Amino acid sequence: MIIIAKIKSFFKRIVEFLSPAEKLPSRAGKFIVAFVVLFLSVIHVLYFYQHIPILYLIGYLLFYIGCGIVISVLIMWLLKLLPRIPAAYQVAIIFCYLAVFYFFHLPGTYGWVLIAGIIVLPILIFTGLYQWKKGSLFPLKNLKRIFWFLVLVLSSFALILGLCLFLGQGTKPIAVVNYKLKGKLPEAIKLPDPSLKGLYKPIFLSYGNGKDKWRKEFGDGVKIKTTSIDGSRLLTSWSGVSGKLRTMYFGFDQKSLPLNGLVWYPKEKKGPLPLVVIVHGNHLAQHASDPGYTFLGELLASRGYMVVSVDENFLNLSLTDLDVFGGGLKNENAARAWLLLKHLELLRKWNNTPGNSFYKRLDMDKIAIVGHSRGGEAVTHAAVFNKLSHYPDDAREIFKFNFNIGAVIAIAPVDGQYKPGGTLTVAKDINYFVIQGALDMDMQTYGGLATMKRIQLSPSFNGFKAGLYLSAANHGQFNSVWGRKDGSGPGINRFNLKQLMDEREQQKILSVYINGFLETTLNNKAGYKPLFMDTRFGRNWLPKKIYMNQFEPAQKTLLADFDEDIDVGTMSVPGGKITTSGLREWKEQQNKFLWGMQVSKAVYLGWDSLKPKHQASFFSLTLSSPLALSGKMLSFSLAAGKENTSGSVKPIDFTIEVTDRKNHRFSFPLSNCSLLQPQIAKHLSKFDFLSDYPNSEAVPDFFYFDLAKALGNHSDFELNDLKEIRFIFDKTSSGDIIVDDIALINK
Repeated sequence: MIIIAKIKSFFKRIVEFLSPAEKLPSRAGKFIVAFVVLFLSVIHVLYFYQHIPILYLIGYLLFYIGCGIVISVLIMWLLKLLPRIPAAYQVAIIFCYLAVFYFFHLPGTYGWVLIAGIIVLPILIFTGLYQWKKGSLFPLKNLKRIFWFLVLVLSSFALILGLCLFLGQGTKPIAVVNYKLKGKLPEAIKLPDPSLKGLYKPIFLSYGNGKDKWRKEFGDGVKIKTTSIDGSRLLTSWSGVSGKLRTMYFGFDQKSLPLNGLVWYPKEKKGPLPLVVIVHGNHLAQHASDPGYTFLGELLASRGYMVVSVDENFLNLSLTDLDVFGGGLKNENAARAWLLLKHLELLRKWNNTPGNSFYKRLDMDKIAIVGHSRGGEAVTHAAVFNKLSHYPDDAREIFKFNFNIGAVIAIAPVDGQYKPGGTLTVAKDINYFVIQGALDMDMQTYGGLATMKRIQLSPSFNGFKAGLYLSAANHGQFNSVWGRKDGSGPGINRFNLKQLMDEREQQKILSVYINGFLETTLNNKAGYKPLFMDTRFGRNWLPKKIYMNQFEPAQKTLLADFDEDIDVGTMSVPGGKITTSGLREWKEQQNKFLWGMQVSKAVYLGWDSLKPKHQASFFSLTLSSPLALSGKMLSFSLAAGKENTSGSVKPIDFTIEVTDRKNHRFSFPLSNCSLLQPQIAKHLSKFDFLSDYPNSEAVPDFFYFDLAKALGNHSDFELNDLKEIRFIFDKTSSGDIIVDDIALINK
């Protein structure tokens, strides 16, 4: 008690020292207000008068000065009210606010509304109950008692209703028409469902340093023991108090990282096996993420692959991270990529070591790397690091990898968290596939599409890159450990979880696409390749959801990708010209996704009304020299340009007309491939005011047309003498679209 009294006395002396010796006259306050008003007026006139009329400037100043006075009066009123609140209540209010702010992390411009409700409602309820207990509530004989009775009833009702809404799963989404399944459909692939178990029985083992404090599979349960590696040049943020606590918990530091892995392989198949290495993303380190891909490991092992799920949990968010001491690891995605390659290095060594369980079991010419979330970004870095001789951010770290990585798969990846040398990663000549859920509550934007667009494919490279954006899928259900909630803490309850698809469906889609991609890229089986151009080729296997495909082969004739310059009249092919007529909008700009993510430059087109056929609005590409269409398909990416806020936006159709140099022409509708599906509405939060982001993104879909087939009986048309391609907006009364990557690709 003596210590407390001394502390109080110390702070009292500080307050007395800082307080004015005499009471300031009230006119001093008026002088301060007048000075601030004059100062602000001068500043605003100097900076803004040249841009806005003086009357608007005066109104602007008066409005903000008035707001300042009102807020000041309210603050003074609250300060006068504070002494009348019992000390215990003051402590309770402050503590509740800090607790809610720390544990709930409610984002959004209006997240404070919920925080205020969580704090204020219990205070009002307990105040009413206290008055009831001391007899100051009943009988309701005056206005004050009636007021506090109503406060008690309404606050209790609001708290119960709020808890029911906040803790509930949310509401079912409004049914949305899948326009891609309307009209003509491509012939379904006549091959076995790639998500079904294969001929072989999966066998499991684990390898690791044998010293893990928390997991038996990496402790005394390991089949093969490994030696630790030094990652200190890539993990410079493993430091300070949080770093020491991390070391204390895991039993090692950045200089002695373990190589731990879960392995599945086919029991009966003895020959060299294609190798698939999977790396998880960021999750609570104390809740191991690597077992969450067991469903993939067992599936792929049954179909003849060796699968390794890498343990990188010690790089994740940890209970040992103390924000006050600098928090957890930062910019660690480089280490995730490097650690993945070190596992490949270890496996290559074992494959060449007689007596090892892996000796001659692996086909090191057939390697795929798969990553989820931060691991999804890491696999792209790994593909780049694989071809480098040094670590870009510390060249003392020497790379000697040079693996034959034939496939890179990113599951809901982040993008740009690590920038080698301060620049975004640009991979070259890799087969790449990315998958993203529209209802991802963690990675809320399609960041992997930006990664995909940056990947450069040489004309001599026999491969492709592809993407899939699917409705009703979240972040976590691609991993059976992570589940339906894409985050920790009570704040996750702001999301509408009821609209998510079932976990089995989401993992079914992932399994179809991953195995289909591996069969196409590693095993050179072209039968599954159409699946990456158009999900409808696999409609007999896949759940009935809305899918947006992105596809880009290395071998193509690019007509226009709108990246060549800022002239809207030019094309990617030399001498080509773009012309339009009757459009409401025509511009070229970056297609920006949520969080300001720049995906690629595209052309924005808009029209308002149907006109007679000879006057219809159009967008035309005219070539300076002829192009051959034999054996080719016309392809382009197309996105709906308007945000889908209600889910009731109609699909878009228009006419595509091609002309040869003798002015023979034929046309066909966009719907010969598919109607343009409106943007997929998210409605992530139970209440829209809790989200600061738009309700949808302009995700492109891939359209393709076999021109020889579309030509039909137009025998006069010169198929190898293409002159013009024209989009004629004569079918949908008004619309906004975003067009990109107009090209001719091989059938």
